[in-house]
Amino acid sequence: MKKRIAIPYILFAATAGVALFYLFRSVGLKNDLKQKETQQAEIDQSLAEFKEVMRIDSILLEGDYKKALNAYNSELKYVKDNPYRIPLRIGLAEQLLDLKSDNTEVIKDSVVTNLDSLQLLEQKVKYDLNVRDSLTFALEKTKVQLATMRRQLSNKSLGEYLKFKNKKGSLMHYVGQVSNNMANGTGVAILNTGSRYEGSWKNNERHGEGTFYWADGEYYVGSYSNDLRNGIGTYYWPNKEKYVGEWKDDKRNGKGTFYGKDGEVFTKGLWKNDKLVEEEK
Repeated sequence: MKKRIAIPYILFAATAGVALFYLFRSVGLKNDLKQKETQQAEIDQSLAEFKEVMRIDSILLEGDYKKALNAYNSELKYVKDNPYRIPLRIGLAEQLLDLKSDNTEVIKDSVVTNLDSLQLLEQKVKYDLNVRDSLTFALEKTKVQLATMRRQLSNKSLGEYLKFKNKKGSLMHYVGQVSNNMANGTGVAILNTGSRYEGSWKNNERHGEGTFYWADGEYYVGSYSNDLRNGIGTYYWPNKEKYVGEWKDDKRNGKGTFYGKDGEVFTKGLWKNDKLVEEEK
């Protein structure tokens, strides 16, 4: 028989456990938010560099080679370790500027000679456009993630407190998402028996995926429906034995496998109301 745990101790443990749970969750969200903001700043910087390169490229394509050359040399000095091949652009601008000062026949011959350089620049521009599209997509994705995390940090329903009894009459101290004055969404509840549940809720009942811990060290990870273990789940014992399989109304029902403490299969087959009725050979 399990020892009865003092109510004051349970309330203290419940308060401390819930507080730590949401403290760690808040710290984690803030760290994620900071990381996303750093990523957004890096993407913004890359986009700014890309737009500046494209602006000067447009000057070059318009035929103002001297202005483009000066811009490449002066305005892009801050761009370091970049994929834009600035030296190639500078070299091409210098060649075009030299060609402009020669006669028409020389220009024609030189244009043929430098055709490869022009084609290379055209390919680079196409590559840059792909880079811009990728950066834009990454920026938009990061903005959406930032907005989501900010909503989570500011969502008061993540920390509302409720007290109610479950179907078995056990008192539940609940902290989590609340809708219509009932536990709905994700939350943590500590029972007056010393047990604890973390997971999904629907109208004050465990519903969806969750984990239930008993005071004696046993715990269950899996599906719930109507406040009972229903669906696929795994039950663990302190001696490292476990059952993996189907459940119905808090009992092993359906196909399942029982593992020994060494991790080897002890038995498997068809279960009914916690009993193996048909062993699989």
